[in-house]
Amino acid sequence: MLEIDEQEAFADENDRASMIELQNNQEALERARQLVSAETHPEFDGSHCVVCDAKIPKARLALMKVRCVECQSRIEAGSRMYRHQ
Repeated sequence: MLEIDEQEAFADENDRASMIELQNNQEALERARQLVSAETHPEFDGSHCVVCDAKIPKARLALMKVRCVECQSRIEAGSRMYRHQ
């Protein structure tokens, strides 16, 4: 059987692990919320890309995006390159 001090240390480790897991879950949820939230841009007219002025397809507009697929892809590729440096 575990001594009282050993039980407390074990409980503290479990509590610490639970808190870390909870924090990680909350951060992941916030990132997911940001990814699916509506984008805004002061120059968005409701149907054209804010970067190249191309018409945004209806399906993409339904996702509340302000950039065409090509421009968004370039932005994401640039940010991936920046993160890996």
